[in-house]
Amino acid sequence: VRAAADVVHSVDRPRIADALDAAGSLDPLDVLLQVNLTDDAGRGGVVPDDVEALAVHAAGLSSLRVRGVMAVAPLDEEPARAFERLRRSADAVRTVVPEATWISAGMTGDFPEAVAMGATHLRIGSAITGPRPVRG
Repeated sequence: VRAAADVVHSVDRPRIADALDAAGSLDPLDVLLQVNLTDDAGRGGVVPDDVEALAVHAAGLSSLRVRGVMAVAPLDEEPARAFERLRRSADAVRTVVPEATWISAGMTGDFPEAVAMGATHLRIGSAITGPRPVRG
């Protein structure tokens, strides 16, 4: 992953941060902490209550540079409410890693709400590439 990536958006546990660091190089790797905005433990992402501890851990690794947080809004919730929780997580991360100013959130259907909550990076896919093909 490290050899092919400029930024990893999916660091959600210390083990992943440790593996990325162990594969280190001379250039630091920018990482975003993936936050789980649901109560579903099976969904990827660190729970908001643990995001500060993960930020401290990842920032302490010599070849990683914590840039901020990333999340996808749940389908069964108003995006603005979900992105408000993500903004609070971003604020918490900045208390321990002040340079972690990125918020990656918002896709084609909810990017206005993400921007309103401070998103600095958007994932606008289907508005550019068109709808996904139907599987089957």
